[in-house]
Amino acid sequence: MRRIKLTVWMLVLLLLAAVLSTALAWLLASQLPLGTKTVPRYYYTTEQEVVQDVKRDIARYENGQSPNGPYEWAVYSADSRRLDASDKFPEDLTPSRLLAAQTPTEREPSDIGTIRTLHHIEAISLPNGASGFFLTVQTDKPRLNEYQIGNSNAFFVLQVVLFILFLLLLTRWIAGLFRELERRLERLTVEPPPTESLPPVRGPKEFKLFAQSIERIEQELRTLRMRDQERFVEQLRLITSLSHDLRTPLTSIQGFIQWLTEKHETLSATERAELLAIVIRQSETLAARIDELFTLAKLSNTDYPVERISLDLVTLTEQVLELFPGIDGVIDGPPHVTLFADPMLLRRLLENLIRNATLHGTGDLRISIKDEAEGIQLICSNAIETTYTLEELNTWLTPFGTSDASRSSGGSGIGLSIVQQIMARHAGNVALTSQDNRFIVTCRFPHIS
Repeated sequence: MRRIKLTVWMLVLLLLAAVLSTALAWLLASQLPLGTKTVPRYYYTTEQEVVQDVKRDIARYENGQSPNGPYEWAVYSADSRRLDASDKFPEDLTPSRLLAAQTPTEREPSDIGTIRTLHHIEAISLPNGASGFFLTVQTDKPRLNEYQIGNSNAFFVLQVVLFILFLLLLTRWIAGLFRELERRLERLTVEPPPTESLPPVRGPKEFKLFAQSIERIEQELRTLRMRDQERFVEQLRLITSLSHDLRTPLTSIQGFIQWLTEKHETLSATERAELLAIVIRQSETLAARIDELFTLAKLSNTDYPVERISLDLVTLTEQVLELFPGIDGVIDGPPHVTLFADPMLLRRLLENLIRNATLHGTGDLRISIKDEAEGIQLICSNAIETTYTLEELNTWLTPFGTSDASRSSGGSGIGLSIVQQIMARHAGNVALTSQDNRFIVTCRFPHIS
């Protein structure tokens, strides 16, 4: 539809250029002597002029007066008998002969000035009430009226030249509009992106809409560049945090292995067993870190397959809670809540929530499950020493968003990030809150059949 409008707009402009060039060419040709010539034109007494004189003379004749028009006249009865006539009216000119002699073109203008005989017949009522005819014969000399004729070739050439001139002006104006659009397109490739605003494009609506589309694309590209920069900074931060988290257990393992190598002969069997146990724990910690990173990488892929089945969320929560024998957790809610989800991912989510409460909380773990019309809520809360601000909570959902002190307690800093990715794979969301010295994680699952 927009293309049709633009086509109509261009046709209107071309039509306007043609009309303006024709009008201006006619104006110039009429004012300038471009091959004009004077042509004579001869005019004769018109039928309307004769009718006026004849009617006046008929009235005079009916009143008993003699007609005095600029012609010879005669009165005939209906049976072609002459009743009266002027002195010079032809004797043999009867009504039928007058009609035969009269031609349709005898009163038309001509380029040649010749004396013409003009005929006219009018029906009248005779004094005795009978019908009759009033005939006139007029020898008419032509009236000269000269006029000028322009040169059609010169007019055509002038019209074409003016039309081309209008087309050039129109093309220049349209080219200016395209240059404005080109300037906006060039801004898309400039680094860093310019901040100064351009004046609005003037012209048809289609050009304005195109310019607005380019400006929206420019704004989106600017936003994407900013996001890329933020993502680059975030990747650097992740790499730094990852290297820190992996270097600590690796350094510890390397140190203990080197010590075992150097002190192997002097260490007792008990000391060697203790050192090997430390190395095993550090290697398990390193393996857990790598496993969590691998899980986060897989879940970050939107194509990660999620195999949903119908499961009991309450039963699964109780089973996962039993894996942490040192935690005295309380589960509130109905005895059974059916959820359509991936059991492996949901188990990982519960493990991360409980492990997070174990590492960073002070006990008193409460898990609340609610089945509402909007969806299913899984709320995990635990007691903490200090209440966190909203800014601090927002950073916890990003990988390695926790502080170094929190990671020193045994956490990897990506547990809640994995929870967030699992919720995203289930079309749900997760929210963190902190109040009254409690840390609360709320997971909302939509109802999906």
